[in-house]
Amino acid sequence: MNYLKAIVTQIEDLTGISDIVGASEEIASMKMRAIRTRVLLSRDLNDELTEIYREVSISYKNQIMNLMQEKKGTNILDAHNDTIKTFKVGNGKLACVYLSANSGLFSKILESTYHEFVVYLNGHKDAIPVIIGEFGKRLFMDNYPGRHFIFYPLGEENSSEEALKKITAELAEYSNVIIFYARFETMSQQTTTVLDVSGQQTPESALPTHLSTPQVTSVHYLFEPSLEKIIEFFESEIFSGIIQQTVTESELARYASRITTLDMARENIAQQLKKTNLEKRFAMHRLMNKKQTEAMTGISMWKLT
Repeated sequence: MNYLKAIVTQIEDLTGISDIVGASEEIASMKMRAIRTRVLLSRDLNDELTEIYREVSISYKNQIMNLMQEKKGTNILDAHNDTIKTFKVGNGKLACVYLSANSGLFSKILESTYHEFVVYLNGHKDAIPVIIGEFGKRLFMDNYPGRHFIFYPLGEENSSEEALKKITAELAEYSNVIIFYARFETMSQQTTTVLDVSGQQTPESALPTHLSTPQVTSVHYLFEPSLEKIIEFFESEIFSGIIQQTVTESELARYASRITTLDMARENIAQQLKKTNLEKRFAMHRLMNKKQTEAMTGISMWKLT
């Protein structure tokens, strides 16, 4: 009897877990549908803007170098200071960003993305680690205890606009930004992706072959009203749009990965329920046989008396 009660309790627990998993899957599906169309429609536009931003950044850097060469005959320190006053060149640092989440249940895509992130960090000791999301923070602190990194909390849903503005504003201060994130391909496939925002990676510090972004081609632009005005606009508006799109892309991939994971969990629970229900039937049959045996034994003892 106790064994049968344990089986019934197990069935109730599995049924409850299945209901929770099903509800979580439905919630993730609703959220994914809410952003999927928006992401896919804006993806091509964002890719083009990113490419233009990288080309303008390269032109910006080249113009600074040209100014430095033109002032080569003057005191080099004065020339450099004059150039800095004329153009904003960032803080000269490289930010390596890992865009994660605040929780798990995202299959293996976040771990795969984190692996590529740390591989890049290990090969670029001067890069400053930037972690977005609690999941990435836990992974990084476990693997690199005591190492300094910059952390930004970011919710999975209805991400705070102010928090995103803060992240964008601070990342814009870096001379170069590399972002590792998950990209949505299909419901069953999400890929680890890297975005070299400014396209200023040198050959010796190139990204892994399977993650490399296309090389930035040298394009001659005529800037109106001036290059510094254009770069200010790009850094205040376009850069923000690129970061926003990347965050949304990552959200879409995470929800798709979560749906896949939850669906697999639901299938496993269904299999376990099937197995447990079969055990319940066997236990009930054994209990009925035991009762019948006891009844027959009682009848036999009654006849003997």
